[in-house]
Amino acid sequence: MIPVNPSAPHPFTTLRQTAPTESDVPVALPTSQKKIAPNFDPIARPYRWMEALTFGRALARCRNHFLPQLANLNSDCNSTIRNALLFGDGDGRFTAALLAASPHLHADAVDLSPAMLRLLTRRAHAAHPTAAARLRTHHADALAFAKNRTSHPAYDLIVTHFFLDCLTQPELDALSRNLAHHAQPQTLWLLSDFRIPTGPMRLPARALVRSLYLAFRLLTGLRITRLPDHAAALTAAGFTRIAQHHSLAGMLTAELWAFTPKAAQPAYTPAMLLPTQRARDAAGPPDPVPNPEPASPSLPEPDPGVFRPDPPAPPQDDRNPACA
Repeated sequence: MIPVNPSAPHPFTTLRQTAPTESDVPVALPTSQKKIAPNFDPIARPYRWMEALTFGRALARCRNHFLPQLANLNSDCNSTIRNALLFGDGDGRFTAALLAASPHLHADAVDLSPAMLRLLTRRAHAAHPTAAARLRTHHADALAFAKNRTSHPAYDLIVTHFFLDCLTQPELDALSRNLAHHAQPQTLWLLSDFRIPTGPMRLPARALVRSLYLAFRLLTGLRITRLPDHAAALTAAGFTRIAQHHSLAGMLTAELWAFTPKAAQPAYTPAMLLPTQRARDAAGPPDPVPNPEPASPSLPEPDPGVFRPDPPAPPQDDRNPACA
């Protein structure tokens, strides 16, 4: 027989009397507060042909517009671009072209779609013999990847081709701030995206962008409905636009930005003031333009040198001459 301490509470009694706390009860978030990530796997394989049927080669030319300039920077072992970070490159056509044109470049490709990453890896490996050793793929969310500041190197090049239009303005602001921590002075950010031009093409561009968002909402579940202001986000993060090219009647833009950390920006110094005027009595050649005459002081009465009133008339005698 097992001895029992009568003063100790029975374990089953303790379990019955202990009520669950508020932190122990799982709280279900409303459906409207849950962010549903889009799924680009269904359009991974047909995406290239969908793009060609809709825009021809306009989007491809927009992506590759600055590729020759980047290739010139990576033409030798002393290249200025060694590490590149690519977000949402889709099936990897630009990644393959970049690795083929830059044999000394290492790249990190980040995408939320496993099917897109598989196509990117296959196309990049076929583009150059050493691409397999220079490419690292990451199945991750772009915001979460950029927020991790410890496990990734400083990048010389950031590439976002037709990717920023999948973000809201707060998400783009956060992404730009976090990527600034992965950048170093003169890090380049290459982007291409849709834009709403001014003039007669404004309404057709708005209709086109709205129809594209509707199509991607039906095909992938993308919930974004408007283009974010990437210029404001990049400028606030410390990037400066150094090159820009518009195409397709101004509805496409390819831009190149450079990172300038705030510590490297020139501070205000007294030397930036305008030079002081030379003293009047300093030695030197006479001034060909003489100084203007000083203005006359304000007088309570009109200046006698300018205003000459008529002399007063003599007083008239109103007395009768007969009484004199």
